Amino acid sequence: MSQHATAANGLAQANQKVIAICGGWALLAVSCFVAFALFGPGSDWFPLVVSLLKVGSFLTAAALCWRSSRCPEILSGQLVWQAIAVAMACYALGDITVILWRSLWDITSAVPLGSIFYGMSYLFLAIGLCQAVIPRQMSLNLPQTLGISSIGLVGVVMACWLTFQTPAINESTSSRVGEILAISAMQTAEGTSVANTSQKVPAIVQAVDRRLKPITNRMSLLYVAGDCVLVVMAAALLIAFWGGTYSETWKLVALAGLCLYVADMFLVYEVGQGSYQQGAFWEIFWILSAILFGLSAGVEYGISKRMAARSDRRQWL
Repeated sequence: MSQHATAANGLAQANQKVIAICGGWALLAVSCFVAFALFGPGSDWFPLVVSLLKVGSFLTAAALCWRSSRCPEILSGQLVWQAIAVAMACYALGDITVILWRSLWDITSAVPLGSIFYGMSYLFLAIGLCQAVIPRQMSLNLPQTLGISSIGLVGVVMACWLTFQTPAINESTSSRVGEILAISAMQTAEGTSVANTSQKVPAIVQAVDRRLKPITNRMSLLYVAGDCVLVVMAAALLIAFWGGTYSETWKLVALAGLCLYVADMFLVYEVGQGSYQQGAFWEIFWILSAILFGLSAGVEYGISKRMAARSDRRQWL
């Protein structure tokens, strides 16, 4: 009972500013999506608004996770939150790169540098989640084991089916996933020639794109593996840490991972069908994922500080 009370107090009291920031950003995002649905279908400005909302949410999450990683008393371990903070920062850098490529040079196709950042975000996120689960000796009963296995199997099968079985609209299946994760704008200016675009792009940007393109074309399996690991680890966190000191933190982490997985699956499906347009309602899952990661870091920071203070008081008594 005391463990549940500790988690509840951490959520309700120790992180009021964090809750206000994360809740306010989520409300802003929802309001923008609702306003666009009601008043702005077809508006050219909304894709940029969505990109900025994503960047802001992931940068906020990175800052909150990094703060937790600097806390010596943090319950889950500093390395866990360092890896998640780097993952959030990499995702934000991927979005920033794509915004700059699109806004400055009208590049609406794949952005190899953005793909590299997105791939790094999956890698560091997987490292952080594995560090949270593997060192702990979890004794799972049969229903918990079956639950994790079932959720993981369904998630892996869905990710693989959507990635490799949906109709390809790009030149090759191997490059499709790498490209769609770097797309940040609707395919405007249909029929624009590569020559006209390249005239406005600095030589260094063209050189970076040429060097990185072969790498990003081979990164499709990394994205698939990242999504599969994500859904399995989210299920494990949700079931294994249900209750106790870690309850509130890892429920939020699990929900964040599931939101990221849902958004990725929607993206793969719609691009595979040739119907993707930036600003779709499901893109809010990316924003919610970052907000939940940041909120989970704030919650654990608050709980850790309260438990450390309580321990210090007991030592003095």
